[in-house]
Amino acid sequence: MVIILTIMIEGALPSIIYVSSRNTLWLVWAIFFTCIIILGLQLWLPRLIRPALPLVAWLTIYICWGTLAAPYPILASGLRLWFRFLCIIGAMAIVTSHPRRFRFFANATQWGLLGNLLVTMWLISFPEYQQHPFFLRINATLGSDRFAGLWGNANEAGLAALFLLVLSFWASRWIAWLGRISGVLIIYLTASRTAFWIAIMLALLYLIFAASKKRKVQAVLVATVLLLFGVGFLSSSKGGGFSFIKESPTLSRVLDLSESKTRERGEESRMDLAKQWLPFIAREPWYGYGLYSAEGDESKETLTRRGFPGQGTHNLYMALFVDAGWVGLLTFLATIAFHISRTRQQPLEPSVHRMLFALCFILLAFSLANHQMLTDFTGWIGFSLLFLLPMSPALRDLDHFDSSLPPHGFR
Repeated sequence: MVIILTIMIEGALPSIIYVSSRNTLWLVWAIFFTCIIILGLQLWLPRLIRPALPLVAWLTIYICWGTLAAPYPILASGLRLWFRFLCIIGAMAIVTSHPRRFRFFANATQWGLLGNLLVTMWLISFPEYQQHPFFLRINATLGSDRFAGLWGNANEAGLAALFLLVLSFWASRWIAWLGRISGVLIIYLTASRTAFWIAIMLALLYLIFAASKKRKVQAVLVATVLLLFGVGFLSSSKGGGFSFIKESPTLSRVLDLSESKTRERGEESRMDLAKQWLPFIAREPWYGYGLYSAEGDESKETLTRRGFPGQGTHNLYMALFVDAGWVGLLTFLATIAFHISRTRQQPLEPSVHRMLFALCFILLAFSLANHQMLTDFTGWIGFSLLFLLPMSPALRDLDHFDSSLPPHGFR
């Protein structure tokens, strides 16, 4: 089961479909569901899944409301979303049912990060393979300056790398460092503005509020050395100024907060998309337009053209409002607020609380730039862990844990 979860979160599921057939996807889900049933019966899954019940309740309300509000047949898509999300929640409840199971999962994801980095480095070293039908089909490269690995989407790759960097806290020490180095390099290679600035903000928050005096002094020394090195480099540079930033596609992109380069290529920035969606939101009925409406007129789920923008909202909060109106958005925010309040009351180590805060911050901040956080594997696994982990046997006292299944049987 952990292997399938790792394949999902590392973006490798389309690769399996490519090398075999689409029927293999049904086989993977059948094996995955069977593992959940067998392990769930041995571990009494209803008890393990209890911390995620607020998320399950909100998901049910959102899908039911969005289905009723939709003027097109969307019930099958809604049920599929509900079933898959619940399968992920059940699987993550089993993963977090024992410290060793959770560490095994954390280690596996770090190896997956390393594998994604090796694939990306191979494509950079041998660019002729970037035109291979397999890598073209999964969009492993986006132009010559952005790489998405097996995820096929650079922003999703950045999100997954950030999320897995948090998970490295629970991985074995040397595996964790392999994953951290791989994750940082992947974030750089994706040139994802959202991932880059979230990483910077988390690092600054750690240094300001959590780091020891020794760590703060070390950070100041490192920053001073880098600043002196940068000044010396700029002084000796023939081009002068900051021309090296313009020559670096990654740096020029992550520092281009106005997305001017995106507009120059004739593409729409997130601000442009927001402006396109605002008129539809202004005249939207209070109950929303229906499930998957926020994906736009090019959605494969709705198969209905209503004059909406072709692209999705690229903002989860806006998407929830478009799909299910005030009901969908306010119930989501209330569910998140309830969970944050509940997490703060848990008697966990300060370092664990910081990791849980980082996970929450990543998911909620990335939702400002991604409307598919609740419809893809990374978002499903991320939000499942967000609700399950603080009260899971993997983190709290194990005295009441039913060890009917030994940890090695899980592997």
